Amino acid sequence: MSLQTIRSLFERKMTTAFAGLSPSVPVMYDNVQEEPPGGANTEYVQLIVSFPSISEPVVTKAESGIEVIRGSVQVSCYGPKAKGMKRLEEMAALAASTLNTLKTEDTTIRASVGEISGPIPVINSNNPLALVTISAPFIAKG
Repeated sequence: MSLQTIRSLFERKMTTAFAGLSPSVPVMYDNVQEEPPGGANTEYVQLIVSFPSISEPVVTKAESGIEVIRGSVQVSCYGPKAKGMKRLEEMAALAASTLNTLKTEDTTIRASVGEISGPIPVINSNNPLALVTISAPFIAKG
């Protein structure tokens, strides 16, 4: 199991989920795009996957550790300001339900998401977009 394989699972599931919305919403990934797609008034989602822990120690000195990958995922949903929160909250709910289906995904990687926090709104007067963010810890085994 690699970090890239785990990241790919999250990216694939989120991209598929948001492509199914009407209209579809593009998903941006860590360190891929510098600018939001479609300009300042376009909806989009930013997916951030991080890995704060990739092994756990074992009791005996002969073993170096076992692979248990713990991470966190953050999904930020952006949309035009002054349009109400309905669409942003629908996007956040879709992200949360998609994260909850990861453990049933039939792949070599088994990812299980913990408690999902959010949606937390962020509305900055200098930005033409409003956003809501959800986040959750996860454990991946493969």
